[in-house]
Amino acid sequence: VTLDNLRAFEAQALSNTVWAYATAKESHPLLFDKVAEAAISKQNELTSQGIANSLWAFAATGQTNKRLFESFAPTVAALIGECDSQNLANIAWAYAVANVAAPSLFNDEFISACLENEKQFTLEELSQLHQWNLWQEELQSDIRLHQPLQERCRDAFISRVAEPSAFQDDVIRHLKSVGLQPEEEVLTKSDYRLDALVEVNGKKIAIEVDGPTHFLGREPTGSTILKHRQVINLDEIPVLSVPYWEWEKPGKGSDKKQQYLRDLLGLS
Repeated sequence: VTLDNLRAFEAQALSNTVWAYATAKESHPLLFDKVAEAAISKQNELTSQGIANSLWAFAATGQTNKRLFESFAPTVAALIGECDSQNLANIAWAYAVANVAAPSLFNDEFISACLENEKQFTLEELSQLHQWNLWQEELQSDIRLHQPLQERCRDAFISRVAEPSAFQDDVIRHLKSVGLQPEEEVLTKSDYRLDALVEVNGKKIAIEVDGPTHFLGREPTGSTILKHRQVINLDEIPVLSVPYWEWEKPGKGSDKKQQYLRDLLGLS
């Protein structure tokens, strides 16, 4: 970060660096910004794997550098035929998180590449493609996965078993204590599962109980960003987050936790 530039870094080294930070779940916005500038100028030296890893790393850490994603789109489009199932899913998911429309990339050629790799997609990759398909709905785009593949993606996305944490159970208990009747693990029309859904003054509100895995430091991960945005935009349900550090502030005192929820929800 202290270097004047990263010209001495090969393109693959730049990709490996951000991939390593994202895999280690370490956030360093200044580093990612610096790498983005260098990667833009060296993008033509990257393989399809290097590009996919780079885009995934930026998205996973919530570093949605708009200039990087816009700049990479034509390069990715030119290499789309070389992408395997993992690369396709990671690229699609990364752009969905970044919310940077790329019609030159996501077109009939991309759909064809997905069909060619249809039998190779893992459950995780199918889930990523489901979120990409939802993103196309957000954009009101005409591009969609073919119906049979859409259904496989949806099935994979909703197949993940919910495992409520002790933190979530504690929040639910206190929601009940302030007079609410939370519905747990609610499946929305976009197929997201909400930790809790409550009704306040006749309006449904989603409560997301966001533990440490939902953040890098105090900033939301790409997965957290994407879920909250798509529930708001597609399901038209406001989302309120209960970050773990905010919940820990009052200590074990029930009165203070209940007051925190009242303030969060605007209850008198």
